[in-house]
Amino acid sequence: MSTYFVSPFNGPVEIGLRALCVLTTAFPAAYALQRLVVFDYLLVHSDDIDGGPEGMHPRTPHRGGEILVRRGVIQDGLTLYESRGLIERVYKDGGIFFAATDKSADFLGTLSTEYVTGLRERADWVVENFDALDDADLDMLVRERIGTWGAEFSMESVLWTEEAT
Repeated sequence: MSTYFVSPFNGPVEIGLRALCVLTTAFPAAYALQRLVVFDYLLVHSDDIDGGPEGMHPRTPHRGGEILVRRGVIQDGLTLYESRGLIERVYKDGGIFFAATDKSADFLGTLSTEYVTGLRERADWVVENFDALDDADLDMLVRERIGTWGAEFSMESVLWTEEAT
């Protein structure tokens, strides 16, 4: 018998849950995978946007790069929650989109941890502030800021180097 380990952190279970929070807030809207990748970043690093709520995850160096590597895990998370009837694929002009189902809100309502409450609050903030942006505007927002998200640590290391010399 083989064992199979699934990390609870930043794996399909957690990231799929974050996508489920966003899709449930936006219900009945459906989002493309790329929009969910950006929204996932904004959800956990909401404090990277001026006026945004406190981030769910720590401000780590070069965190802007997270947006480039999460696509596969988000897709796995969407597939996981889709297999449980909580997310559905929507085929329409422009490609494949994902939406919450009528079971999604009830499922999230059964989860009462502080973390899930924080995710739902930030999902509300993300949808309220970025849903109206079209794909080009959302892409522009990311391109303009991705190099600065986490770059403050690079500047600190430069300053430490200068102080040490």
